[in-house]
Amino acid sequence: MFLNFQMNIYKVTQHLQTNKHKENKNRKLKFKQNFLSSTSSSVSNTFNIDLCQAFIKADIPLAKLQNSNLKSFLEKYAAQSIPDESTLRKNYIQPIYQETLVSIRNSIGDGPILVSIDETTDVDGRFIANIIIGKLNDSKSQPFLLNCEQLDKCNHQTVARFFNNSMSILWPDIVTHENVLLFVSDAASYIIKAGKALNAFFPKMIHLTCLAHAFHRIAETIRSKFTKVDELISSVKKIFLKAPSRIEIFKNMYPDLSLPPQPIATRWGTWLNAANYYCQNFQQIKNVVAELDATTSMYIEKAEILFENNDLKNELINISVNYYFLVDVITKLETRDLTLVESLSVVEEAVKRLEKVQGPIGDIVNAKVKNVLQKNSGLAEMKAIKSILTGISSEVSLDVELSPSDIVNMQYCPITSVEVDRSFSRYKSILRHNRRSFEFENLKMHVIINCNQDN
Repeated sequence: MFLNFQMNIYKVTQHLQTNKHKENKNRKLKFKQNFLSSTSSSVSNTFNIDLCQAFIKADIPLAKLQNSNLKSFLEKYAAQSIPDESTLRKNYIQPIYQETLVSIRNSIGDGPILVSIDETTDVDGRFIANIIIGKLNDSKSQPFLLNCEQLDKCNHQTVARFFNNSMSILWPDIVTHENVLLFVSDAASYIIKAGKALNAFFPKMIHLTCLAHAFHRIAETIRSKFTKVDELISSVKKIFLKAPSRIEIFKNMYPDLSLPPQPIATRWGTWLNAANYYCQNFQQIKNVVAELDATTSMYIEKAEILFENNDLKNELINISVNYYFLVDVITKLETRDLTLVESLSVVEEAVKRLEKVQGPIGDIVNAKVKNVLQKNSGLAEMKAIKSILTGISSEVSLDVELSPSDIVNMQYCPITSVEVDRSFSRYKSILRHNRRSFEFENLKMHVIINCNQDN
């Protein structure tokens, strides 16, 4: 038995010396190394993708990864090698962007959809257009930023081309033209012209101009007719602008009163809100201005004169009683939770309330209301759909041929383009003063990934 054992050992030893065994051994070792390497690479790639995606969606510049404290923190607790920001930018942003588009396509499917477009000029003087889409169905749909492009110029041709190109991004194989049911935009003449041209290719599409924009334009008309209130708001704003000593006097006199609001032209209803503030706190602001040294600013002297004018009081009362409610109207229209019936009811109630305002200014404002709403060609279509949905009238005709299912799907459609404005706020936040070195293609991908972070 001992001899047999020795013989077996001898055979094994001889086998280990053969070339065949050595080749098999080397092959297995190489396979193991490749497997471990690919597994490690896969983990690393997944980490890098997640890291890049998290930074973009949180609007954290990738360059922050070069910060030694942040880098050491991530390496310590993530137990991963932290890549250079250039590595993420070159290798990972594009796949994340493509994955975002795939997610949008999966959510939208064949539609039907609504489309909303707006344009702005960024800090670098570029004409930037954004397009928001949403699926129309029998429940509230999530808006998606589909595309962000730099236009050579702003006219109906570039807007129409941008619309068509974006639909090709959504449906790369074949564009389902009949499933675009609603186009919401502002009332710019070139977009109205683009909408008419697009109707030739999208036969079921209703073009509605934003009704929140409409009430903002009405508010601007109101502002132009109350000149003394406008002068007061402007003067007091300049009194407290970069004036800590005056602000200190204000807070010492009225510690529980907020500083006068500063209207922003692009934020709807803020001027009306400021006017109501002065109506409610007229005497307090007058007292503060009286305590300030008029020789230090022409605006203090101007405000003092205005506060003594009885016409100012009458204007403030008129605005507060008859027009301040438009702030709530605009706010309601900006929400995502309203049905078509509810949002159009808000519009109709606001119009009825404005019609009750008497006097020459009331007549001017009502003329503006009629002008703005009559020019909105899609509004009549939406009102007809509302009548069908509520069962008020069975004898309603539409200029476009919508199927019963199309009309059912319209019950949650928006009547404003505020989602596009929100996307521009994200755009401007990303392109802040210390991030101006973006190439536009990278900026575009950042914005689309960031705006669709819930996908």
